[in-house]
Amino acid sequence: FLLASGISLLLYPPNTMAQSNATQTFTCALTGLSPLTDPIVTPSGYVCSRKLLLTKLSENGGVDPFDTAGTRRLDESALVELHTASGVAGGAAPPRPPKATSLPSLLGMLQHEFDAVLLELYDTRKALEETRRELSSALYQNDAAVRVVARVVRERDVARGRLEEFLAGDGAAQREAAAAVSDSAPTTAAAEPQKRGREEEAASAMDVDAPAKKAKTDDEAVSDDLTKIPKAELAAMSSTWKILSKGRKSIAKLKRSEEETSKNEALLSTLEDKEKEKKVNLGKSSAKAGVLCMFGLKHGDVEYIVSGGHDKTAIVYNVTTGQIAATLAGAGGVVTAVHGMVFQDKMLVVTGSTDGFLRVYSVLLTGEGGDEPLLLGSAEIMGTKGIHPINVTVHPSSTSDEARILVASSEGSIGLYKWSGDGSEEPTELKMVTRLESKEEGTKFTSGCMHPDGFIYIAGTEDGQLIVWDLKTQAVAGTLKGHDGSPIDFITISENGYHVATSTSSSVNSPIHIWDLRKLKLSATITPTDVGSVTSLAFDPTATYLAYAGEESTKVCVAKDWERVVCTLTLPKSGGKKGKKKSPSGGVVWGGKGFVAKEGEEGKVWLATGCDGQRPVRFWGIE
Repeated sequence: FLLASGISLLLYPPNTMAQSNATQTFTCALTGLSPLTDPIVTPSGYVCSRKLLLTKLSENGGVDPFDTAGTRRLDESALVELHTASGVAGGAAPPRPPKATSLPSLLGMLQHEFDAVLLELYDTRKALEETRRELSSALYQNDAAVRVVARVVRERDVARGRLEEFLAGDGAAQREAAAAVSDSAPTTAAAEPQKRGREEEAASAMDVDAPAKKAKTDDEAVSDDLTKIPKAELAAMSSTWKILSKGRKSIAKLKRSEEETSKNEALLSTLEDKEKEKKVNLGKSSAKAGVLCMFGLKHGDVEYIVSGGHDKTAIVYNVTTGQIAATLAGAGGVVTAVHGMVFQDKMLVVTGSTDGFLRVYSVLLTGEGGDEPLLLGSAEIMGTKGIHPINVTVHPSSTSDEARILVASSEGSIGLYKWSGDGSEEPTELKMVTRLESKEEGTKFTSGCMHPDGFIYIAGTEDGQLIVWDLKTQAVAGTLKGHDGSPIDFITISENGYHVATSTSSSVNSPIHIWDLRKLKLSATITPTDVGSVTSLAFDPTATYLAYAGEESTKVCVAKDWERVVCTLTLPKSGGKKGKKKSPSGGVVWGGKGFVAKEGEEGKVWLATGCDGQRPVRFWGIE
């Protein structure tokens, strides 16, 4: 054939029979079938179906499929249409291909197609195997990359830990090594030793006490800079942090079965038994009624509660024996904050009062009950007139002879005070070693709480902000805003260090906010119903339950399922005058052996609550 692009041809077979109504058939080079409706011819002389050929060209990018080299381009405009005589007349349907006119030919065609399918299946399997090898190689490379990244992360964490240890320490070893290297450096000039000797003699003649003065100057510089925690104090706090963080992780990994959870909740439900409710009046009966602050301590199997109120005293109450162990007097104002720590034979109690003073007491735990408490020292809070401590905390790095105390003041500052015992019974003045202030002018603190690790302190402000301080760097790690700008009256942190609960008593319907300390964002809210204005919060020692107390009742909810209340302790209606303003103060204390007791013993849990306007401290779960 002579083919030209874009020309339609009419083909007639050479015999006369072809000029009849019989239809000339063609075989497609791609499928082996007859193209009944759209036969075309390529420039290379192959007959195909136009539709199938165009589809093939779109798949291979316009390359002629019949070109063995695979380089010749083929365009639709180069295709030539074919028309038969019968096709022009639009007559009869085309006859069956000659090869399909008998049963043997049909079987041969089927065998041919079957062989083609087998060959195609073989090629497909080869392609699948190749793809599997490529995927295996890619997965191996990805796994190797993950291992490399994990190793780099471990090395980074180790480097950070060493850097923190160096920053926490005083760097004395490094300075001594540098000095040794400097002293042992060789001298190239012969006259250098003599010159150095003359200079040292001249310096000694001018000031024989130069080294001592230099050391004194360094100490004065450290003590004068109240914005930084001294290296010695930071090192002691850091070593305690390492120990406490390990214990906190064990609490974070604590998981309970459904059976244990049901037993714990059944134990909490026993607190609602009125026969196991006990009321104890602490403080002077002549003073205004109300418990403003509470804190729990434990010495072996003996449990204590320290409370403060309007009578300007702090009361140490022995819960185990039901007796008052000590009365801590001397405050010139209402006691608004208490905290403490128990050592082998004595209890260290810290109080803050509205007269602006911080006081440290020692209470002997001999069990005889005849020893009077000893005032160890006091300090007036630095700042303008009228400020007072709103939270006091004994840092866990303290010892019986050396105490570090964190104090949040109403003026908006956090002070680190230190008490060091000298063996005398005379009270000494506490020394302020650090004072951290908020950068925002006019910030006033209304509450505060320290993280269980001892390196994070959170303060609440009167405009609804939470300021998170990193004591390791003495800088603000983050600021959270909530409670619609109302004052944050109470803060508590779970023992695993993950959750922070805050409350405000600005209105009865004010929700409790739960913050995620890891992400520094609000994670949940609790709507306290039939509780009244929430005055205090407390997580249990396992960080599984949260107790929140108000003027009407105390409720215990489940952590992470905050709206589910497992225990409700109802208070009698207060006999105070309606509309009488009360301070948003009080306390909730967890006590008892806990949920997990020794083998063969049952668990025991009790709660103690107190609030302003009500004189007694109520114990739930103690007969």
